[in-house]
Amino acid sequence: MLVLHLQEHQIHLLSARADKLKSGLSAPVSRLVPLQGATVLTALPALLKELPASAVSIVLGPEHYQLLPLDKPNIPAAEMHQALPWLLKDICNLPPEDMQLDYLDMPATAGASAKVNVVVASKGFLQQLCKLLVDAGHQPQQILAEELLSRDLLPSQGPTRLIVQQQPGHEVILKVVRDGQLCFSRHLRGYQQLLKSSSTELQFGLLDNLLLEVQRSMDFIEAQLKLPPVREILLLLAHPQLAELPALFQQAGFNQAKVLTLPDNWQWARQLELPLHWPAIVALHRLQQPVEVTLEAAS
Repeated sequence: MLVLHLQEHQIHLLSARADKLKSGLSAPVSRLVPLQGATVLTALPALLKELPASAVSIVLGPEHYQLLPLDKPNIPAAEMHQALPWLLKDICNLPPEDMQLDYLDMPATAGASAKVNVVVASKGFLQQLCKLLVDAGHQPQQILAEELLSRDLLPSQGPTRLIVQQQPGHEVILKVVRDGQLCFSRHLRGYQQLLKSSSTELQFGLLDNLLLEVQRSMDFIEAQLKLPPVREILLLLAHPQLAELPALFQQAGFNQAKVLTLPDNWQWARQLELPLHWPAIVALHRLQQPVEVTLEAAS
Protein backbone atom coordinates (compact mmCIF):
# COMPACT_ATOMS: atom_id res chain seq x y z
CA MET A 1 0.00 0.00 0.00
CA LEU A 2 1.21 3.49 -0.85
CA VAL A 3 0.05 6.99 0.09
CA LEU A 4 1.11 10.01 -1.96
CA HIS A 5 0.47 13.25 -0.09
CA LEU A 6 0.87 15.99 -2.70
CA GLN A 7 1.99 19.24 -1.10
CA GLU A 8 3.15 22.55 -2.53
CA HIS A 9 6.90 21.96 -2.24
CA GLN A 10 7.17 18.24 -1.58
CA ILE A 11 5.57 14.82 -1.89
CA HIS A 12 5.18 12.77 1.26
CA LEU A 13 5.24 9.01 0.68
CA LEU A 14 3.95 6.57 3.27
CA SER A 15 4.16 2.89 2.39
CA ALA A 16 3.40 -0.37 4.13
CA ARG A 17 2.59 -4.01 3.49
CA ALA A 18 -1.00 -4.65 4.48
CA ASP A 19 -0.36 -8.06 6.02
CA LYS A 20 2.54 -6.90 8.18
CA LEU A 21 0.77 -3.68 9.16
CA LYS A 22 -2.28 -5.51 10.51
CA SER A 23 -0.17 -8.07 12.34
CA GLY A 24 2.06 -5.40 13.87
CA LEU A 25 5.20 -6.94 12.38
CA SER A 26 6.31 -3.68 10.75
CA ALA A 27 5.59 0.04 10.80
CA PRO A 28 4.86 2.26 7.79
CA VAL A 29 7.87 3.74 6.01
CA SER A 30 7.79 7.53 5.62
CA ARG A 31 9.75 9.51 3.04
CA LEU A 32 9.72 13.18 2.02
CA VAL A 33 10.66 14.07 -1.57
CA PRO A 34 11.32 17.81 -2.17
CA LEU A 35 10.05 19.04 -5.53
CA GLN A 36 12.98 21.47 -5.93
CA GLY A 37 11.22 23.61 -8.51
CA ALA A 38 9.54 20.72 -10.32
CA THR A 39 5.80 20.13 -10.37
CA VAL A 40 4.03 17.07 -9.03
CA LEU A 41 3.34 15.83 -12.56
CA THR A 42 6.94 16.23 -13.73
CA ALA A 43 8.48 14.76 -10.56
CA LEU A 44 6.26 11.69 -10.24
CA PRO A 45 7.34 9.54 -13.23
CA ALA A 46 10.91 9.03 -12.00
CA LEU A 47 9.73 8.59 -8.42
CA LEU A 48 7.12 5.97 -9.31
CA LYS A 49 9.69 3.87 -11.17
CA GLU A 50 11.54 3.37 -7.87
CA LEU A 51 8.47 1.95 -6.12
CA PRO A 52 6.93 -1.53 -6.33
CA ALA A 53 3.43 -1.72 -7.81
CA SER A 54 0.91 -0.87 -5.11
CA ALA A 55 -2.62 0.17 -4.34
CA VAL A 56 -2.35 3.95 -4.03
CA SER A 57 -4.19 6.58 -2.04
CA ILE A 58 -3.67 10.17 -3.20
CA VAL A 59 -4.03 13.01 -0.70
CA LEU A 60 -4.41 16.43 -2.27
CA GLY A 61 -2.86 19.29 -0.32
CA PRO A 62 -4.82 22.59 -0.15
CA GLU A 63 -2.98 23.87 -3.24
CA HIS A 64 -4.69 21.23 -5.37
CA TYR A 65 -8.36 21.68 -4.46
CA GLN A 66 -10.95 24.13 -3.16
CA LEU A 67 -13.44 23.47 -0.37
CA LEU A 68 -16.55 25.61 -0.91
CA PRO A 69 -19.64 25.84 1.34
CA LEU A 70 -22.89 26.22 -0.56
CA ASP A 71 -26.60 26.41 0.16
CA LYS A 72 -27.94 23.02 -0.86
CA PRO A 73 -30.02 23.32 -4.03
CA ASN A 74 -33.52 21.90 -3.91
CA ILE A 75 -32.97 19.26 -6.59
CA PRO A 76 -32.91 15.44 -6.58
CA ALA A 77 -29.67 13.86 -5.33
CA ALA A 78 -29.18 12.18 -8.72
CA GLU A 79 -28.85 15.62 -10.35
CA MET A 80 -26.45 17.20 -7.84
CA HIS A 81 -23.16 16.36 -9.55
CA GLN A 82 -24.43 17.67 -12.87
CA ALA A 83 -25.78 20.90 -11.37
CA LEU A 84 -22.95 21.80 -8.99
CA PRO A 85 -20.38 23.00 -11.57
CA TRP A 86 -22.79 25.65 -12.81
CA LEU A 87 -23.75 26.70 -9.30
CA LEU A 88 -20.05 27.12 -8.45
CA LYS A 89 -18.87 28.87 -11.61
CA ASP A 90 -18.87 32.34 -10.01
CA ILE A 91 -16.98 31.32 -6.85
CA CYS A 92 -14.57 28.68 -8.20
CA ASN A 93 -11.54 29.57 -10.32
CA LEU A 94 -11.92 26.46 -12.50
CA PRO A 95 -14.16 26.38 -15.58
CA PRO A 96 -17.18 24.08 -15.11
CA GLU A 97 -15.90 21.61 -17.71
CA ASP A 98 -12.66 21.12 -15.71
CA MET A 99 -14.33 20.60 -12.32
CA GLN A 100 -14.02 17.19 -10.68
CA LEU A 101 -16.10 17.43 -7.54
CA ASP A 102 -17.91 15.71 -4.76
CA TYR A 103 -19.90 17.02 -1.82
CA LEU A 104 -20.99 16.22 1.69
CA ASP A 105 -24.06 17.39 3.54
CA MET A 106 -23.42 19.59 6.53
CA PRO A 107 -25.31 18.63 9.71
CA ALA A 108 -28.84 19.98 9.78
CA THR A 109 -29.53 22.52 12.52
CA ALA A 110 -32.78 24.11 13.63
CA GLY A 111 -33.44 27.46 11.99
CA ALA A 112 -30.62 27.19 9.42
CA SER A 113 -30.89 26.40 5.71
CA ALA A 114 -29.46 23.12 4.43
CA LYS A 115 -25.85 23.44 3.28
CA VAL A 116 -23.22 21.30 1.61
CA ASN A 117 -19.44 21.40 1.50
CA VAL A 118 -18.20 20.92 -2.06
CA VAL A 119 -14.61 19.86 -2.77
CA VAL A 120 -13.42 20.76 -6.28
CA ALA A 121 -10.22 19.86 -8.12
CA SER A 122 -9.03 20.10 -11.70
CA LYS A 123 -10.31 17.15 -13.73
CA GLY A 124 -7.40 17.51 -16.15
CA PHE A 125 -4.84 17.39 -13.34
CA LEU A 126 -6.42 14.32 -11.75
CA GLN A 127 -6.64 12.50 -15.08
CA GLN A 128 -2.94 13.09 -15.74
CA LEU A 129 -2.11 12.02 -12.21
CA CYS A 130 -4.03 8.75 -12.46
CA LYS A 131 -2.54 8.02 -15.89
CA LEU A 132 0.99 8.37 -14.47
CA LEU A 133 0.14 5.90 -11.72
CA VAL A 134 -1.47 3.35 -14.03
CA ASP A 135 1.35 3.62 -16.59
CA ALA A 136 3.83 2.85 -13.79
CA GLY A 137 1.87 -0.26 -12.76
CA HIS A 138 0.11 1.20 -9.71
CA GLN A 139 -3.60 1.02 -8.88
CA PRO A 140 -5.13 4.34 -7.73
CA GLN A 141 -7.80 3.55 -5.16
CA GLN A 142 -8.88 6.88 -3.70
CA ILE A 143 -8.31 10.60 -4.05
CA LEU A 144 -8.78 12.52 -0.82
CA ALA A 145 -8.89 16.20 0.12
CA GLU A 146 -6.53 16.83 3.04
CA GLU A 147 -8.88 19.18 4.84
CA LEU A 148 -11.54 16.50 5.28
CA LEU A 149 -9.32 13.85 6.83
CA SER A 150 -8.72 15.00 10.40
CA ARG A 151 -12.31 14.13 11.32
CA ASP A 152 -11.28 10.47 10.98
CA LEU A 153 -9.13 10.93 14.08
CA LEU A 154 -12.26 11.61 16.15
CA PRO A 155 -15.09 9.33 17.28
CA SER A 156 -17.98 9.15 14.82
CA GLN A 157 -20.32 10.40 17.54
CA GLY A 158 -19.68 13.19 19.99
CA PRO A 159 -20.00 16.85 20.93
CA THR A 160 -18.97 19.89 18.94
CA ARG A 161 -15.19 19.96 18.61
CA LEU A 162 -12.92 22.65 17.17
CA ILE A 163 -9.62 21.53 15.61
CA VAL A 164 -6.75 24.01 15.33
CA GLN A 165 -4.34 22.63 12.74
CA GLN A 166 -1.25 23.78 10.89
CA GLN A 167 1.53 22.09 9.00
CA PRO A 168 4.86 23.68 8.02
CA GLY A 169 4.46 26.24 5.26
CA HIS A 170 0.67 26.25 5.45
CA GLU A 171 -2.02 28.46 6.90
CA VAL A 172 -3.72 27.77 10.19
CA ILE A 173 -7.07 26.05 9.63
CA LEU A 174 -9.89 26.09 12.15
CA LYS A 175 -12.37 23.26 11.68
CA VAL A 176 -15.51 22.38 13.59
CA VAL A 177 -16.59 18.74 13.66
CA ARG A 178 -19.72 17.31 15.24
CA ASP A 179 -20.77 13.65 15.15
CA GLY A 180 -18.00 12.92 12.67
CA GLN A 181 -19.15 15.57 10.18
CA LEU A 182 -17.30 18.70 9.11
CA CYS A 183 -19.52 21.68 9.92
CA PHE A 184 -17.17 24.63 9.43
CA SER A 185 -13.71 25.30 8.03
CA ARG A 186 -11.78 28.56 8.03
CA HIS A 187 -8.27 29.41 6.84
CA LEU A 188 -6.32 32.04 8.79
CA ARG A 189 -3.60 34.05 7.07
CA GLY A 190 -0.66 35.69 8.80
CA TYR A 191 0.45 32.80 11.03
CA GLN A 192 3.47 31.53 9.11
CA GLN A 193 5.68 32.20 12.17
CA LEU A 194 3.45 30.26 14.56
CA LEU A 195 5.30 26.96 14.21
CA LYS A 196 8.70 28.69 14.36
CA SER A 197 7.99 30.60 17.58
CA SER A 198 8.75 29.13 20.99
CA SER A 199 5.96 28.80 23.52
CA THR A 200 7.42 31.86 25.28
CA GLU A 201 7.56 33.94 22.08
CA LEU A 202 3.96 33.05 21.26
CA GLN A 203 2.82 34.98 24.32
CA PHE A 204 4.01 38.28 22.82
CA GLY A 205 0.93 38.80 20.66
CA LEU A 206 0.73 36.03 18.07
CA LEU A 207 -1.11 33.61 20.33
CA ASP A 208 -3.51 36.35 21.46
CA ASN A 209 -4.44 36.99 17.84
CA LEU A 210 -5.02 33.29 17.25
CA LEU A 211 -7.16 32.95 20.36
CA LEU A 212 -9.26 35.90 19.20
CA GLU A 213 -9.94 34.10 15.91
CA VAL A 214 -10.79 30.91 17.79
CA GLN A 215 -13.32 32.81 19.91
CA ARG A 216 -14.80 34.49 16.83
CA SER A 217 -15.25 31.12 15.16
CA MET A 218 -16.87 29.66 18.26
CA ASP A 219 -19.28 32.61 18.41
CA PHE A 220 -20.07 32.25 14.70
CA ILE A 221 -20.99 28.58 14.79
CA GLU A 222 -23.35 29.17 17.70
CA ALA A 223 -24.98 32.34 16.37
CA GLN A 224 -25.05 31.62 12.64
CA LEU A 225 -24.81 27.84 12.25
CA LYS A 226 -26.98 27.19 15.34
CA LEU A 227 -24.59 24.51 16.61
CA PRO A 228 -24.17 23.64 20.29
CA PRO A 229 -21.14 25.20 22.04
CA VAL A 230 -17.67 23.80 21.44
CA ARG A 231 -16.81 21.23 24.12
CA GLU A 232 -13.25 20.44 23.04
CA ILE A 233 -10.51 22.44 21.33
CA LEU A 234 -8.08 19.97 19.78
CA LEU A 235 -4.59 21.09 18.77
CA LEU A 236 -3.08 19.47 15.69
CA LEU A 237 -0.14 21.82 15.19
CA ALA A 238 3.27 20.71 13.93
CA HIS A 239 4.91 22.73 16.71
CA PRO A 240 8.04 21.42 18.48
CA GLN A 241 6.54 22.39 21.85
CA LEU A 242 3.01 21.19 21.14
CA ALA A 243 2.66 19.59 24.57
CA GLU A 244 3.04 23.03 26.19
CA LEU A 245 0.41 24.81 24.09
CA PRO A 246 -2.79 23.55 25.80
CA ALA A 247 -1.67 25.26 29.00
CA LEU A 248 -1.36 28.58 27.15
CA PHE A 249 -4.90 28.19 25.79
CA GLN A 250 -6.16 27.30 29.26
CA GLN A 251 -4.48 30.35 30.81
CA ALA A 252 -6.57 32.47 28.44
CA GLY A 253 -9.79 30.77 29.54
CA PHE A 254 -10.01 28.04 26.88
CA ASN A 255 -10.10 25.23 29.42
CA GLN A 256 -11.31 22.68 26.86
CA ALA A 257 -8.00 22.78 24.92
CA LYS A 258 -5.87 19.64 24.56
CA VAL A 259 -3.59 17.92 22.07
CA LEU A 260 -5.30 15.73 19.46
CA THR A 261 -3.84 12.24 19.78
CA LEU A 262 -3.82 9.06 17.72
CA PRO A 263 -6.92 6.83 18.13
CA ASP A 264 -6.23 3.90 20.46
CA ASN A 265 -6.71 1.28 17.74
CA TRP A 266 -4.26 2.97 15.34
CA GLN A 267 -1.14 1.90 17.20
CA TRP A 268 0.45 0.74 13.95
CA ALA A 269 1.18 4.46 13.34
CA ARG A 270 2.58 5.24 16.79
CA GLN A 271 6.15 5.66 15.48
CA LEU A 272 5.06 8.52 13.21
CA GLU A 273 4.63 12.11 14.37
CA LEU A 274 0.89 12.68 14.13
CA PRO A 275 0.99 16.52 13.81
CA LEU A 276 3.33 16.22 10.80
CA HIS A 277 1.99 13.10 9.10
CA TRP A 278 -1.70 12.86 10.00
CA PRO A 279 -3.06 13.25 6.41
CA ALA A 280 -0.99 10.30 5.17
CA ILE A 281 -1.75 8.28 8.31
CA VAL A 282 -5.50 8.72 7.82
CA ALA A 283 -5.19 7.89 4.12
CA LEU A 284 -3.26 4.70 4.91
CA HIS A 285 -5.96 3.73 7.39
CA ARG A 286 -8.63 4.30 4.74
CA LEU A 287 -6.62 2.37 2.17
CA GLN A 288 -7.13 -0.71 4.30
CA GLN A 289 -10.87 -0.38 3.68
CA PRO A 290 -12.51 -1.29 0.32
CA VAL A 291 -13.30 1.90 -1.62
CA GLU A 292 -13.81 2.97 -5.22
CA VAL A 293 -11.74 5.51 -7.12
CA THR A 294 -13.25 8.92 -6.43
CA LEU A 295 -12.49 12.49 -5.50
CA GLU A 296 -13.96 11.94 -2.09
CA ALA A 297 -15.81 14.45 -0.05
CA ALA A 298 -18.63 12.32 1.30
CA SER A 299 -18.39 9.76 4.07
